[in-house]
Amino acid sequence: MRLPSPSWDALVRQNNAATRRRKRRRRQRLMLWMLTCVTTVVLVVIYLIVKDINKTPTVAAPAALSSPPRPLSSPSGQHRIAPKPKPKASPTTAATGPRVTDASSGLSYRLLPSPWRQGCPATLNTPMFSWGAGENAVAGQVVIGGSTIDWHGNACSGQLQQQFQYSGAADLEPTAMSLVGALDPAYYTGLVHDRTIEGSSAMQVSGHQAWMVRFLMNYPDAASESLNWTSELGAVVVVDRGTGEAPVVFYVSVPANLGTANVTVLIYSLRLSPPP
Repeated sequence: MRLPSPSWDALVRQNNAATRRRKRRRRQRLMLWMLTCVTTVVLVVIYLIVKDINKTPTVAAPAALSSPPRPLSSPSGQHRIAPKPKPKASPTTAATGPRVTDASSGLSYRLLPSPWRQGCPATLNTPMFSWGAGENAVAGQVVIGGSTIDWHGNACSGQLQQQFQYSGAADLEPTAMSLVGALDPAYYTGLVHDRTIEGSSAMQVSGHQAWMVRFLMNYPDAASESLNWTSELGAVVVVDRGTGEAPVVFYVSVPANLGTANVTVLIYSLRLSPPP
């Protein structure tokens, strides 16, 4: 018995069904491949994150940081004390070397290396200021009133003169500011200049209360006045010596060509001895 042959339409439908099945299988394989790739990437990222976290150092607990170091054990089993860290150098401990001592006030400070030399210039002693000791260096020569004179960088010390009112440590700041104002007409009028206050702050000298005022002198006509410097950094420090004792005054002024960093060196080197 012979089966009837399928019609053309039936063959077309079968072929279309087979084609759809193949396309569906290809889509399924593609989706499976993409899912596998995404999963692999996610796992790699998670692995890298975990690895990075494991490398990150943990922060010690505050208690552990504040606890003293334990003694270290040597191979022989004996304990040795862990070495103490060396203290960092500070301006107060680094200011060493020869010193200038002012017997009248008990103040002492570092003597800077050459060209600096002992002695406060005599021309700085005026009715307003009297200095007991100091040091100086020649910055250059200037012409004032037709006369050629040496212009010094200087650091001088002495007792506060009676012209400046002082009744106790509460007057340290206004006294220091008054001294800076009096220095200007006393020492700087010979040159065209302008003054700027750079800082004003409390400090201590050998445990005594003190006040420091830093100022900057600018010389706008330096070229026409044949100056080898265009600015000068200065400071005044007033130190309270206690009840019944006149305060100590320290005055420093350094032209730029002598190194204005010396102002800081000298201030940090100040020491005050008990009055004789």
